This record gives sequence, C-alpha cells and structure tokens, in this order.
Amino acid sequence: MAKAIKLLFLTLALVGCTIPRQDINPEGYLEIFGPASAITKSNLPAEWFVDGMAETQFLKSHLNINNIDGSPALILSGGPKAYVFAKRTKASLLATPFLSWSWNYPADRNDEHPLRLIIGFHGGDPKSGSWGSQPLVYLGKKAPPYDRAISIIWHRNAFLRGTINHKSKLPKYIARGGLENTDKWHNENLDLAALYKRIWPKDDISRVKIMYAGFAATKAPALDKSSPAAFADIVLSK
Repeated sequence: MAKAIKLLFLTLALVGCTIPRQDINPEGYLEIFGPASAITKSNLPAEWFVDGMAETQFLKSHLNINNIDGSPALILSGGPKAYVFAKRTKASLLATPFLSWSWNYPADRNDEHPLRLIIGFHGGDPKSGSWGSQPLVYLGKKAPPYDRAISIIWHRNAFLRGTINHKSKLPKYIARGGLENTDKWHNENLDLAALYKRIWPKDDISRVKIMYAGFAATKAPALDKSSPAAFADIVLSK
C-alpha cells in the first residue's frame, strides 16, 4: 500500500513537470537545427539530449559549430563510442511528412560514413502501447519513447541512392553517396511519411508521432576525426 501511494505521488509530480520538446508551429514547420537554433559549444538547449556518452564529453570532443554563408552548421565527429545527439519532438508524421536538410561529407574509408541522421517514431507499431499510457516513460531515460527509428546515411557507392537496408532493427535509408560528391554541400528533401510506409506498410501511419530527430554516430575506431561531417538547415514541414 505504501509503495502504491509513493508511486502515485511520483506520477503526480511528473504530471506537473514538462519534458522539454519542440512542437510544430501553426504553419506546420518545425526547425530541428537552423538559424534559430540556440545550440552552442558550451551548452545544449533543454530539448536536446546526448545518449551514449556524457554531455560534457560530447560537447568537448565531438561538436563544433561553424558559420556558413550566414547560417550555422553543425560539425560532428565520431570515434570509438557510438552516440545519439537529437532533439525531442512530438509532431504528427502526417502533419510534418517532409524532412529537408543540407549536409557535407568528406571522403571516408568506410562504405557507410559513421555519422548519419536519425529519426525516432512512436505509435504506428500495433504492438506498442499509446504514448499517453506511459506516465513514467521518461524516468531515468534521455531519449523519449519510440517504437520505430530510421537512420539516413551517406554511402560510398552513389548507385545505392534511394535504397533501404532493413537487415537490422534500425533500417538505413541511403540518401546520397559517391566519392565524386564528397566535400560539397548538398540540399536534400525527403518524403519521410512515404519512406515510413515503405518500411512498415502494416503500421497505422495516422497514429505515428515523430518523437526525436537528430544525429547518430556508430562505433568507428578507423574514423579520421580530422574529417567530420557537417549538417545545416534541418527542418520538418508539411
């Protein structure tokens, strides 16, 4: 009984707390990273999280911010530890079905560059409970709840552009690649809702929420840290 009362008080306390996350604006636009971003080398806004290493280590060793033609660009590097660096969101996938961004990759010895975009979803998997039924879901966790995720990668082989690798629980979509396209900025626009439907055709897409969007780095002992990847102008929109 005492344990149940304690749990009830904890639940009520959490209800009064707001987990920082970004919602879409009335125009159906949600900036993940861009000119309005408040990220600095010394501090992350509350809606951002780092998983896989300490935030201080990430800021010191894996993040830099440059100014490219008047707009900020995130310069991210990998290393022997995998990590996720992302922004908490809670936007309907059908309300913001398009993902646009710019990126600049160096030539890399690996087929897949270790740095990539990552998007986490919740609600479409019929085996998952509703997000609202999980009042303690954030307790002790950095990432918001998710039941699906997609990584968007750069591949050494340009001919693989537009293909999906679904051999693991984390599908990989090859958005661009090729050595001839390295060390250049490329603008991308992806129908995220259509991609989700291609990968999980039996999910109820009307229930899907985008829970976070950002970046991931795989373990990459061979990565040349002097050649990190750059990202800019990352937006979800309708």
